[in-house]
Amino acid sequence: MNEASSDRETPAPEPATPIVDDSWTSRHPVATYSLARLVLFIVPFAVLYFVADFLTAVLVAFLISAIASIFLLRKQREALSASVATRADRANQKMAERAAAEDDWDDAQRGDDAGSGSRAD
Repeated sequence: MNEASSDRETPAPEPATPIVDDSWTSRHPVATYSLARLVLFIVPFAVLYFVADFLTAVLVAFLISAIASIFLLRKQREALSASVATRADRANQKMAERAAAEDDWDDAQRGDDAGSGSRAD
């Protein structure tokens, strides 16, 4: 074995770049889940419509789509849940920032009133 080659360090592997899913379905989880639920209802309904009366077709298609969505739409439901949680966190953060700004403004106004002595308690 050559000493020069043993002194060389093997280059460290580059860190794996995260895979960013920028597809339409990842950007619109509400629409994706809703459309998938609609398709899961329409397909059994279309089949049953020709076999049974309208009300029976609707009820059975609803049951089939509800049960199928539990198993088939787990990934879409989790993406929808994550999207809703992210939006809720963002809204809570904005509300907290607005409340802090309002408190700062109110404290400043009370400080000005206390310094002028015009307040009658």
